[in-house]
Amino acid sequence: MKKLKAAILGLAHCHTIMFYNEFKKFADEIEIIGIADVPDPENNPEESLESRLAANLNIPDRPELYPCVDALLDKKPDIACITSDIADHPMLVKKCMERGIYTIVEKPMACSMEDGLAICRAAESCPDHLFVNWPIAWYPTFRKARELARSGAVGRLLRICYRTPQTKGPYGCKTTDFESVKGAWCYRHDRGGGSLIDYAGYGFFLASWFFEEAPKMVYGLKKNFALPFSDTEDYSSFLLDFGDKVGQAEGSWSTHCSGEIPTGPIVYGEEGTIVADRFDDTVKLYRKFKPYVPSFPPDEIYRPMPLEERDCVVGSVMDYILKGKEVPESITLKINRLAQGGLSAGILSCETGKPEEVKL
Repeated sequence: MKKLKAAILGLAHCHTIMFYNEFKKFADEIEIIGIADVPDPENNPEESLESRLAANLNIPDRPELYPCVDALLDKKPDIACITSDIADHPMLVKKCMERGIYTIVEKPMACSMEDGLAICRAAESCPDHLFVNWPIAWYPTFRKARELARSGAVGRLLRICYRTPQTKGPYGCKTTDFESVKGAWCYRHDRGGGSLIDYAGYGFFLASWFFEEAPKMVYGLKKNFALPFSDTEDYSSFLLDFGDKVGQAEGSWSTHCSGEIPTGPIVYGEEGTIVADRFDDTVKLYRKFKPYVPSFPPDEIYRPMPLEERDCVVGSVMDYILKGKEVPESITLKINRLAQGGLSAGILSCETGKPEEVKL
């Protein structure tokens, strides 16, 4: 069987290695033909490439490096994965769609709804060729929680909450020694950096994925507690108004948190509650209710089986191309456009200080 050809576009995103490993997992069916970085205009392009390569793809058998994206795309890969900084997504998607390449964009789709719509327009020339990957969509417990929520296990859905587990930022900034990361894209607002897009974005995605719709209004705030060198935020929190239900999303690079507090998603319904956590391999379903007493044990506990080897973004897109198999809804443009609408309204709300309408 002839192997599919794969290209990696961009070395800015720390998830580059994830795609590399997924491609290598299917080495009998797919070959990485090269990597092309997108030079950072504020840094020396060669230094940028080498530093990004060392940080995100420090491997002995690295694929061929191409001097520019067009040179690699002209080699006609079947699949391209985009792991550039977020601001370059529209430009790279357009180049791929013009060539009819199946394209995977690492989360989130875009910095703004304007960029998101530009991506959607570019994809019109190649229907069903564009996919957006959120790593948490492949957690077995999150999938089970969504299945239970959609099945009516807790009745009419009322609220979903998700708190992305806190870190100290992409480079673990714990001191005042910020010189080495000042120019990094993830600490620059104009390149799509900041904890809002990086972390709170997961909550917007989960809400749209679980509810299968976009919020109508979003209320948001952001803070910069610990990044004096950056114009981005290290904390943000949002209330998503869906009309007949709500969502809550929180992302932080600064607040200290560890212990037994579930991250979610936690789904509240009229008849019960579903609790999942990225650090727990079970999903708990609660139905008993008695106010002002300690919680009852879960009524049901589910322990989803680990996913099959091919149940990942690269495996799913390969099966779509080779076998016509339907891809999971989580990576479709439909769901990600809904999530992008909410995220963009949240970003605007943080700037205006008032609730903002979601525009799709």
